[in-house]
Amino acid sequence: MLLQFVSLFVLIIALLQVSKDPMGKHCRFVGVAVLLQLISILAFMSPSMSMLTGIGVGSSLLTQMYLHHFAGLLVIVLFIYIWLAVAGRIKRVVDPFNLMKITLALWIIVFIGGLNLYLSLWEGISLL
Repeated sequence: MLLQFVSLFVLIIALLQVSKDPMGKHCRFVGVAVLLQLISILAFMSPSMSMLTGIGVGSSLLTQMYLHHFAGLLVIVLFIYIWLAVAGRIKRVVDPFNLMKITLALWIIVFIGGLNLYLSLWEGISLL
């Protein structure tokens, strides 16, 4: 969880940099936040998910877990598209600057969903 909060903090710093240095510091901070997310996914979330699907959890919690998983992967895919499109490495299918706001909103939803899953699975507390 600590890595998730650090990632969220870095993302907040990136948001504060949008008006000051959108193509410099903002992009670097977002890149760091996504890198922290990838490390968190590979080191902690993937092993936990495979363990939990193996032992069987309730269908409602399992549905939340899969929704969180796929929405989180969508955030990563959208980030990659935005990064490549802004850098001019791929043809822009969708305006990446408009997609940034959608990706941020989805990232926040995924964060809240992950927090709910963590509290439900490991602390026995449900936010929903």
